[in-house]
Amino acid sequence: MGLITNIENWGMPAAIGMATEGIKAKYNHGVGGGGFGAADMEIASKIDGAKVLAVIDEIEKLSPHLADWSLFAYSSPYWNAQENRQRLFSHLLHDWAMNLAGHGVFIQERTFKRVETLVPLIAGGLALEQTSGANVSYHNSELQYQPVTTRSALIAALVEFDCKEKDNFSESFWKKRQRYYQNHWSAWQQHVESIRAQLISYDQLARTLFKKVLENKSGAY
Repeated sequence: MGLITNIENWGMPAAIGMATEGIKAKYNHGVGGGGFGAADMEIASKIDGAKVLAVIDEIEKLSPHLADWSLFAYSSPYWNAQENRQRLFSHLLHDWAMNLAGHGVFIQERTFKRVETLVPLIAGGLALEQTSGANVSYHNSELQYQPVTTRSALIAALVEFDCKEKDNFSESFWKKRQRYYQNHWSAWQQHVESIRAQLISYDQLARTLFKKVLENKSGAY
């Protein structure tokens, strides 16, 4: 069982945040009776943090991409290794392409490369939404979802890719490609939503697996 933090009762995002933060926050505010001092609580919190990281290690053995997403989305800044990010993005793109192929849609290489440039923005935006909540606005008597990663930011990334590919950074070429993506955004938006849906699926699976593995490990203590 959790020594001080009651880690078994924490959701995956908070547990990973605690485990990768260095145990600096006051997670144990109001706790400390029965002889526990600050040093005791810090030691106990570190032990619980180590338990969380052991759970992530176990998830990595079962489904590496779920462990990669969990750390990408919920670990403290600079904790997650760059190679884990790249492994996550590669797996995500593979799943996305194979899912479309299963529905008879085959992605051209030029489209694949452009979607590849969008993945860090899409994944980063969703990670922010998962930790801070989605942005919504009230318009025409309805609540409307406002993504963290905006359409203009995604289009800018696509245009920048085209400029690098053609080695043409002139203002006229930039505006030409920008107008192209603005006029054909509906097709690209489908890819963006498909990638987001895949990541949301990862998140749901990771949370379920995290809870299961943590319960199994807690029972062993």
